[in-house]
Amino acid sequence: MILLYFLLCVLFLCAPAAAPVRAAESDAAHSAIEEQAAGPASSGLSLKGQAKNLFTYFSTDAYLATGRAKALAADLTRLRLSPELTVSDWLLVHVDYDNEIIMGGYLKSPEFDMYWRAPDYNDLADLSWEPYYSKDIYYRHAVHRAYAKLVTGRLTTTVGRQQVRFGSGRLWNPLDILNPISPTTVEDAGEQKGIDALRLEHYLTDTTEAGLIFDGKRKNNRDGSNAVSPDNSNIVGRIKTTLGKTEIAALGGRIARRATGGIDASTIVLDGMLRGSMLYSDPEDGASFILASAGYEYTFASGLYFLMEYFYNQNGLNFNDDLRAAYMMSRIAGVNESNYTTLANQFLTYNQHYAGLALGIDITPLLRGELFTIYDFQGRGVFVSPSLRYNPFENIDLIAGVMAAGILPGAAHSSDFEIFEGHSLIFASMAWYF
Repeated sequence: MILLYFLLCVLFLCAPAAAPVRAAESDAAHSAIEEQAAGPASSGLSLKGQAKNLFTYFSTDAYLATGRAKALAADLTRLRLSPELTVSDWLLVHVDYDNEIIMGGYLKSPEFDMYWRAPDYNDLADLSWEPYYSKDIYYRHAVHRAYAKLVTGRLTTTVGRQQVRFGSGRLWNPLDILNPISPTTVEDAGEQKGIDALRLEHYLTDTTEAGLIFDGKRKNNRDGSNAVSPDNSNIVGRIKTTLGKTEIAALGGRIARRATGGIDASTIVLDGMLRGSMLYSDPEDGASFILASAGYEYTFASGLYFLMEYFYNQNGLNFNDDLRAAYMMSRIAGVNESNYTTLANQFLTYNQHYAGLALGIDITPLLRGELFTIYDFQGRGVFVSPSLRYNPFENIDLIAGVMAAGILPGAAHSSDFEIFEGHSLIFASMAWYF
């Protein structure tokens, strides 16, 4: 896999340059049918990019270094260069290369490392480098994405660091097990680290697609060998089809040493989208468990966007002692082979039952207001996050928001949102796409 990334870089250095184009706001990866439907692709090398500044502010009553209260402020500046090579409509090579500088008042602390320096444990390729890390400045450069996509007839092959997403859920997505993400993440899903995978997609008909994904992993992290570990690697097969207004997908495979199978369906009801999914997992060690979600989204004539969603996680931390112990140990001592096999590819929530509500409205043509809230039934926690998005120019996004929570009396279990009670997280970002 590392050889592939080297060859991608050489390919870009040797290819002729073309005029730069504006960066897309979503992932560059699309299905082969969608790409072909857009018309013949031109050949050449384009350069897209993003310059972003993200400020976050949080506070804690028990800073791990001192045990006292402390404000945790950090400012991230990121320059992303995204060269992309296309050869007609049969080859696409894409790289996102990031340079990041983070300044703040709590660098060189466990809190900073847990939030900003999540370990790339057992990844097939280590694509992140840290030339400088002091108490004031942290500098990192990394390959965020690097993949080649080859289209031959109805078969699409994608290999490299990529994002693989399944399922139709919005706030929670049980089938999104290769790239699970929390709805309380400050940056959107597109900024999540991808996986080093080989993905095959075969379009059996115009409405039916079969896919196979091999997500190679190593063992014992950086043990000096880049050999793939069959024990830790993931393999998933999926089939998706469309029947009228309904889309149905099913997947099965072996993920993080768990036999896994799931189904997802979405359909149009009363001009809105009704969706639901369920995933069953049977670990090599421990009890089997189920993840499920159901939701409905609708956009009113006034422009108001409405989303309501329910999420069930039978394997909540408060209901699995082994999982909770592995999670707590990872926060204290970091990730190791023992807790990795327990925590990998998990939706880590404290409890089992959650309900979410999201609203969005265009206040003016350039200003949009959004709000989403989550209720934790067993922890009686209420999470609220309002935000504003302003687009003064077509290629500039300004976002500001807050994440806050409160715990209602009478909770039988601790809540995911206790950390936000009395300690709101404030964030603001500016992104320029070029």
